[in-house]
Amino acid sequence: MESVTVSELDLQLLHALQISPRAPWNVIGQVLGISPSTAARHWERLSGEGLAWVTAYRPDLAGQHGDPVNGLVTAACTPSMLTETAECLATHPEVLSVEIVSGDGDLFVTIGAADRHAFADYMLGSFTRLDGLLTSSTCWVTRLHREGSKWRLRTLGPDQVRRLSALTAPRTASAPAQPPSTLLDAADERIVAAMAGDGRASYAALADTAGISEPTVRRRLRRLLDSRRIAVRCDLAWEVVGWPVPTTVALRVPADQLDEVARSLTVLPDVRLIAACVGEADLIVSMWLPALAGGHRFAAMLSDRYPRVRVVRWLTGLRTVKRMGQLLDDRGRARAATRVSQEHLAVRRP
Repeated sequence: MESVTVSELDLQLLHALQISPRAPWNVIGQVLGISPSTAARHWERLSGEGLAWVTAYRPDLAGQHGDPVNGLVTAACTPSMLTETAECLATHPEVLSVEIVSGDGDLFVTIGAADRHAFADYMLGSFTRLDGLLTSSTCWVTRLHREGSKWRLRTLGPDQVRRLSALTAPRTASAPAQPPSTLLDAADERIVAAMAGDGRASYAALADTAGISEPTVRRRLRRLLDSRRIAVRCDLAWEVVGWPVPTTVALRVPADQLDEVARSLTVLPDVRLIAACVGEADLIVSMWLPALAGGHRFAAMLSDRYPRVRVVRWLTGLRTVKRMGQLLDDRGRARAATRVSQEHLAVRRP
């Protein structure tokens, strides 16, 4: 297997893009102490090799507003058809992410739909017709305490983080927050669709795709970001992070401790996802652990702090086939971007 070479400068650049995925290269260069052309050249190499990419999506799909529209599904499959089933799932527009796992399941799948009826139509239709699928268990997401756009490499110093945040902060007052559960209009949908494939697309390119003027794109995108109706994130192949151990744990948590446990886990540096759910688990936590032994430490911490919390499912990632709409190869590198159907991303009022 060809080894990847990622420099400390590469890691700092990626951390900067995690903080501000659309920051201009002159700003990135200013923070890192390099020229804009050097910053752009490093990004071109990282993105060209599929080691990093910037994408956009609707974070309110997690169901924390209005009718739950997301589900986290653990499935068991026929062993000889596991990879084939995962690849087939990845082609479905309702499927946001697909991970092949070991432990108490074979696949861990994130599914999004416009509302409960659309979700049921998919789960009772295309999903059940998958060859190789044996059983599945679905947790409906009711609140997202943390998601992948908030995870950081932690390679920049505190002063650099503060400087970048100050340089990329909006220069004008933020638009009034709008209810995230409202539908986007057609032009907004086209902007989100274009950015799903390339989150760093220029305003001119977005304007051309959306069929509106560049100033209008700037204004609309700022409103979408300020109201948290769209998230833009820089994502990474596993090998960039040193081949971490993807781990997902489903927890049964007493109702009177649910918010407390969720809040305490959000500060853990390895945690990428914390979702409150209805189903076999009350809380699902996904992490990138530095080593397998990190699982023991996490379990011991839970037992010590929260003896009433019970682990009901433990999954260790083997291969990610699709992550938030982006197809990945067997090394976790980006393949062709697959735009998630915006029909399934529009959150409707119940």
